[in-house]
Amino acid sequence: MEEKTEKVENKKSRASSVFFCIKLLMIAINTIISVAGLVLLGFGVWMMVHGYSILQILGIRAGHLLNVSYFCVVAGCILALLGIFGCCGTIKESKIKLMLFFIALSVIFIGGVTCAIVVLIFKSIITVVFQEEALELLKNNYTGFGDKNFASHGWDAIMKTFHCCGLMNYTDFEGSNYQKHKGRLYPKSCCRNPFSAECDGISTGANIIYTKGCFSSVTTMIERNSSVLGGVAVGIGIIQLMAMVNSLSLFIYLFRI
Repeated sequence: MEEKTEKVENKKSRASSVFFCIKLLMIAINTIISVAGLVLLGFGVWMMVHGYSILQILGIRAGHLLNVSYFCVVAGCILALLGIFGCCGTIKESKIKLMLFFIALSVIFIGGVTCAIVVLIFKSIITVVFQEEALELLKNNYTGFGDKNFASHGWDAIMKTFHCCGLMNYTDFEGSNYQKHKGRLYPKSCCRNPFSAECDGISTGANIIYTKGCFSSVTTMIERNSSVLGGVAVGIGIIQLMAMVNSLSLFIYLFRI
């Protein structure tokens, strides 16, 4: 009888130890989720601040880029709060909070996977649409170096920042409203030194103007940041799965007590 009692106590002791380890792991994972949420929030804010210049050259349809930044801000806030909520539920050993945490995290995980699939499917289509929109904006709305209208200010800023000229190269200005009104092959913002005598809108030497287009530079920047975001998203997804498994394990353990 005493031997059976001892075995039961040993089992309870082992179960308590496992439960304690899962609790610690759950708290650690939720802390990471909160930190990841804050990182995602910061990335979203960065995209909102710098996305405006991109919007100026890619047109209104590029507003989807800003929508991504809004999603990052909202998702970041939710994840940060959810991590705190999960920690509270774990520490207080609340079955209701743990189940709510599991359900909320499952919804976010499914939503994230769905968004990733949609982006991958439509990535090539989005690139083509942005390219067409940006070229149309350049030919029809760009008026000249230093002008403060929407298209001119945006294109000047991008060409100066990325050391590029036009969408693909300076020939994109051919037949544009800018060329018709100014009689120049390219604006001063295409020049390595906009205030030099060689920057006359006619000379096209590589030592005078930037020979590469802005589209490749901008898309490279977007893809580079998308890769970072993708890596963060994969990491967050793995952490979410671990948190879901742990929260469900804790709920089942507490439910059986």
